[in-house]
Amino acid sequence: MTGSPRTNAKFRNLYDEHFAPIRSYCLRRVPVSEVGDAVADVFLVVWRRIAEAPDGDDARLWLYGIARNVTRNANRSARRRARLSGRLGQIGPRPDPDPEMQVVRRSEDEEVLDALARLRPADREILRLSVWEELTNTEIAKVLDIEPHAVTMRLGRARNRLAERLGMTGATRGARAHPRPAGEGGGR
Repeated sequence: MTGSPRTNAKFRNLYDEHFAPIRSYCLRRVPVSEVGDAVADVFLVVWRRIAEAPDGDDARLWLYGIARNVTRNANRSARRRARLSGRLGQIGPRPDPDPEMQVVRRSEDEEVLDALARLRPADREILRLSVWEELTNTEIAKVLDIEPHAVTMRLGRARNRLAERLGMTGATRGARAHPRPAGEGGGR
């Protein structure tokens, strides 16, 4: 790294403290084969914008905001590649997921993941930030750059849509109000 010792130390502290949560965030949003690149891209942006990095808990939220943009760009690129492959007639049968992906998928609750996948991208993201990243509504508001009351409303609607996808009635919603994949703080 080239930079002042203070800049290097600030970056190293951010990297050491937040690498694992940022990797987990990316792992849940991009294919396993692209996670390393996504995490590297996040920290490249951090290095370039280190002077803007906030201190304390705001740094974590700032990093999630960067990771959100990086994973969205990665997914957009993947969609463009898929469209191009389709136009070129090179799309063959869908390959089986690699073994690492199978292990990750088995550790998570398939029913919830399937229902989550059927939600709109905005609903999926706000639920993931709340449940998997365990952010408060105020923190989610900072990551998404919206007002906290908007988070409350969007999160409530997203939870209701997820509950509908899971076939939950009013009586069963309370028991599974915050479903989490096993191995990610859930395991219920």
